[in-house]
Amino acid sequence: MVFAKQQFFKHSFKAIGLIMLLALSSSVFALAQLAGSKSAYQYDNQQMLSPAPKGYSAFYIDHVGRHGSRYISKAKYEDIAYSVLILAEKNNQLTPAGKALITQVAAIKQLNNKHYGELTDLGRNDIALISKRMLANNPTVFKGQKIEVLSSTSSRAKQTAQIFMQAFQALYPDIEIATQPEDQQFLLRFFNYAPAYDEYKKSGLVKQALTSLEHDPKTIEISRTVGKKIFTDAFLSQLNEGISINDKSPIKTEDFVIALFQLYQELLALPSQVLVDNHLDFDDYFSVDDNAWLNTVVTAKNYLQIGPAWDANGIQIKIAAPLLWDMLTSADKAIENGHIDANLRFAHAETVSPLATLLEIEGAATVAASIFDYPNVWRADKIVPMGANIQWIFYRSEQANQPILVKVLLNEREVHLPISTVNYPYYRWDEVKQFYTDKLNKLGLMQNQNMMKMLQNLQ
Repeated sequence: MVFAKQQFFKHSFKAIGLIMLLALSSSVFALAQLAGSKSAYQYDNQQMLSPAPKGYSAFYIDHVGRHGSRYISKAKYEDIAYSVLILAEKNNQLTPAGKALITQVAAIKQLNNKHYGELTDLGRNDIALISKRMLANNPTVFKGQKIEVLSSTSSRAKQTAQIFMQAFQALYPDIEIATQPEDQQFLLRFFNYAPAYDEYKKSGLVKQALTSLEHDPKTIEISRTVGKKIFTDAFLSQLNEGISINDKSPIKTEDFVIALFQLYQELLALPSQVLVDNHLDFDDYFSVDDNAWLNTVVTAKNYLQIGPAWDANGIQIKIAAPLLWDMLTSADKAIENGHIDANLRFAHAETVSPLATLLEIEGAATVAASIFDYPNVWRADKIVPMGANIQWIFYRSEQANQPILVKVLLNEREVHLPISTVNYPYYRWDEVKQFYTDKLNKLGLMQNQNMMKMLQNLQ
């Protein structure tokens, strides 16, 4: 297969005129490589998938997907940025660039108002296109028999499932989207049920690693360079030392700039026309080098909490075991009875990323030499962009006594598994199943365990 090519502009929003001439697709956005898990979904319409081996045809899909691009989930970062800008404006300590910025941040707050965490139009469009491609690329799978759909109880995950299934309504008019009970979502929100994982996220080890990046001299230097574009020297001197607003913890220049950069990344979730209409353009505030470093700083949390971190079989990855067992079991049932066309699951980055690492999909399971090096081995935008998905596509031969084959797609791109094959990207299902069964068993994650208790007892 030709891997999906990412179309980047050196300065995305300055290229907005060109963007408007292109289809409203997430692939036109620049900075996808600099937005981590906030990246809009990337797909190359020219890419080709490998043809099935002679005599084989697809008959079943086992799938897990993330919700599409969304509005900012919480007001935290826009509140930090806006409160500092308002204070500087009140004291007449904004530069002309700062005055332009406060107008933009106010517009972002207005756009997000009453929409926090909801899918954007871009997100809805991306999900609709993914589902249409799945249907078009696998005509022998979707025979109108049965599709089982499971969503987390998050409104954006359920909305994603609903949009995804619209392409299938004609073949499956009685589709229902199921959810596990709020207190038993161990398949798709397993990250909520493992006390040891909560301890890990809050551990001194993780905090120290994040702090080392946030307080690195390069972070301080970049923050002050960005701040100089926005504030007068007098105000910036105060901000460098820390300013308390509304009796809250002091905000320093690096806190402000990191918050502003998070807003910059969030702009990728919006259709280009919205950016044009609201005059949203942060490019002048951040250089290319600034983007690269600040993305390393803010995406480190993903690498440590839902990526390989220091151990690709650590607690942050083992928590995906219930989902992997479910996928293995669902596939075997589909192979045995032939009465189901697909299992489709809709959840979150915290679901997809640990699963990708547990599967040892290429690019998802490499441990970096240090926290400063992780972007060289792990890219959140490649693994868990908005709309991220893992698809296991199963193939059966028209000839008797031939092995079942499976092909794995990550974000609709064929990927390598840590299993030998003479016919990449196709693998023998019996060997794939055995590999992951052995791996889970070696980790002490047995199939016959109660999955809730497994999560509660994980170490």
